[in-house]
Amino acid sequence: MRKIRQHVNPLSAHFMVTRAQPVARPPELAPGCPIEVELGCADAEFSFARAAARPDMLMVGLDIREPCLARNRVRAAEERLSNLLFGYVNLNVDIDVVFAPASVDRFHLLFPDPWVKKSHHKRRVIEPALVASLAAQLRPGGELHVASDVFDVALEIMATVEDPSLAHVGFVNQAGPWGFWRGNPFEASRREQTTLRREQRVWRMRYVRGDMAVPTGP
Repeated sequence: MRKIRQHVNPLSAHFMVTRAQPVARPPELAPGCPIEVELGCADAEFSFARAAARPDMLMVGLDIREPCLARNRVRAAEERLSNLLFGYVNLNVDIDVVFAPASVDRFHLLFPDPWVKKSHHKRRVIEPALVASLAAQLRPGGELHVASDVFDVALEIMATVEDPSLAHVGFVNQAGPWGFWRGNPFEASRREQTTLRREQRVWRMRYVRGDMAVPTGP
């Protein structure tokens, strides 16, 4: 099988055109079933594990690399995971096309590309406009779950989400302001398993939309 490129430039002209499509809930799922989304799913090991563990829930994996999505769809069909869908998105261009306002229960942003070179920092995914878009698509009490194995990236994400200029979007850090969440209440992605085997730290953040209580479970 042809190897899929690990990195693409999301700011190239090809990706700056709105091409995302709305996600349609499978008819076999209950109309009000929970919806969770993995942003930048890549091989989607997390999404596959999550969908298998929660057959009552719609799990959606989104990525900018369409060959990844094609392979994931084949695997989902082979594993008969009818509650797992995949779709194209450039997060900073057309995420607001994919879901209706206040319709998503949880977004997972797991180990986003750190784009280490300073000249590439502008390609990093979290920016104020995206934070506002994700908040608008979350139901009241919905969650933005973020994890990274690069402290500088995690700190930059935290600084963006908790910037006072974004206080109006209503995200509340469930570990307290400028706090990281200890442990992992969800399935571990392949990247997280590798990080832990290396005895490295995972920097996790859990933000809830609105002044809500700490989520009681996954």
